[in-house]
Amino acid sequence: MSHKTDTPKQKIIPPEIYTKDYYLSDNEGCDEYSKNLDTNIHDKFKRCLELAHIQPGDITLDVGCGRGELVYYAVKQGAQKAIGIDYSKDAVELSQETFQRLPEHLKEKTQAYVGTAENFQFTDKFNVIFMLETAEHMFDWQLAQTFQKFEEILTDDGRIIMMTPNYLYEQYLQPWKLFLDIPFRLIKWPSRILRGKYKPKNFKELLHKIFHIRKDRGERNRQMHCNITTPNRLQRLLKNFDAQIWCEDPSWAPISLLLKKWMGREIIVVAKKKQ
Repeated sequence: MSHKTDTPKQKIIPPEIYTKDYYLSDNEGCDEYSKNLDTNIHDKFKRCLELAHIQPGDITLDVGCGRGELVYYAVKQGAQKAIGIDYSKDAVELSQETFQRLPEHLKEKTQAYVGTAENFQFTDKFNVIFMLETAEHMFDWQLAQTFQKFEEILTDDGRIIMMTPNYLYEQYLQPWKLFLDIPFRLIKWPSRILRGKYKPKNFKELLHKIFHIRKDRGERNRQMHCNITTPNRLQRLLKNFDAQIWCEDPSWAPISLLLKKWMGREIIVVAKKKQ
């Protein structure tokens, strides 16, 4: 989880690893997506929509649209037009499938394109630009160019809504939470074995269940999450905007309640053009 700035000559995350299988089985919100989108809104989409305050007639853009849920919800909430963009071909195909769930009069208000925000030639100005769990998949040079593009395509009264994981949480707060949770896990996992609810493959796996203090989401997620960042770093990248940046964490653990303002799991950004 590095903060180092990359240049355009350095590697980018290959779009080919963002497959339909990933979006449908290993991407946050996939369970809700498999059900009714209107009655099973993932908490992160719900939070973004609360912050966006979409008004009738707004034009919205979702950068890194994935399965297309935010485009879907935007037109349901009255957006005049909602566009999604993603550099994964599979994501755009899934988005277009998602739009087919809409009533006919709303389908025509949706669009999805393969591309990147910093290079795409937009013909619209946007009242709301979403970047939900996208920044961590982009190097700093990509973010800088993307934010420069936002200066051109955001309306004067528009807003950027961002959510991205917090480096301070993953590096410091989460390990402390897992460490403090060890006594509970010393009871939980042996109890599950005794009740026949869990059978470890070996003793090493059981020890890991009890004593681990870092979560490993697998090689694919390590490759995708190239830029877990901090609030201060985002503030610097958004220097040309009036950006409100804070952290949120749904956990009721005492250490989370105490430190979530700085080390909460999610960084939230609401940014507007400087007047």
